[in-house]
Amino acid sequence: MDLRDVAQPERIPVQGPPGIPASMLTAYVNRCRASLPAAKAALERYDHGHLRVFGHQLKGTGRAYGIPGLTEMGLLIEGAAGRDDGAELRCQLVALEVYLGRLDILSD
Repeated sequence: MDLRDVAQPERIPVQGPPGIPASMLTAYVNRCRASLPAAKAALERYDHGHLRVFGHQLKGTGRAYGIPGLTEMGLLIEGAAGRDDGAELRCQLVALEVYLGRLDILSD
């Protein structure tokens, strides 16, 4: 394996559904990124209720903005929070952070 593959993971192109301009999609993804510190803090204080709501919202908004990967991650976070599975929540939040960092918003 070439180390460049690890350092620069493949980008994920994203284009929103009709009626959602790239600027709105970019703002949404930025809000998702900005919500990560609060989600991580909730995990540290064992506030799985906060993470259940966070996952539920991510599931719905991911669908609305046409990003199925976020919908799936939201579902996984919501489920892990409902089971009080802190280890799984930690893994999912790391995966979410990596995923958000790989998104490339395509212009209209």
